[in-house]
Amino acid sequence: MPSVGERSFEDVVDDPMCLDAVVLRFITIGEAVKHLPADLTAGHPEIEWRKIAGLRDISVHSYYSVKPTILWDIIQTKLDPLDEAVEGMIRDEGE
Repeated sequence: MPSVGERSFEDVVDDPMCLDAVVLRFITIGEAVKHLPADLTAGHPEIEWRKIAGLRDISVHSYYSVKPTILWDIIQTKLDPLDEAVEGMIRDEGE
């Protein structure tokens, strides 16, 4: 099964199970971000930590107001920098 990054926007939106999975992943990411210590997140000001946590809250409490176009934009433009920041945090903690 292709990952979301290998699918088109239409493929994701037209597949309710895929779209639900995307929302669930954003909820999980947002919840994890809420538990990161402030000194860790302060070291990566390029990441919009509050917005990530806020997306989690919107996804949980107002599920039907989540716009697929916003999720798609985040997938296309924000996930790679977030992944790089988190990988850097993990490396730094291991040193």
